[in-house]
Amino acid sequence: MAKTNFAAQDNAALQNADVSDQTVLQVGKAVVQILKLRQTMETNMATAHSEEERQSIADEVETAAVGAIGDQGLTVQQYNQVIAAAQTDSELEERVLVACRAS
Repeated sequence: MAKTNFAAQDNAALQNADVSDQTVLQVGKAVVQILKLRQTMETNMATAHSEEERQSIADEVETAAVGAIGDQGLTVQQYNQVIAAAQTDSELEERVLVACRAS
């Protein structure tokens, strides 16, 4: 699963039961978009000619990823909380993976 590093994660631990189906669906859609962005970034990084160009690509991808999260009606903090919780809660992880596949 994709995990952003845009902001420090909130330490409030979410559990599977705390996350609505709608939120899981939103996170799943955002994950798919972010994975696509990262694939594009890797391709573009391979052809970048300078560190400045690589940094510009990374900045553009980060901005687009924040936009993808926002397009799903989530804040980066909400997204990060669900992703962090899914890493320690196998039931929530499975729900997010199913939502990714459905996107």
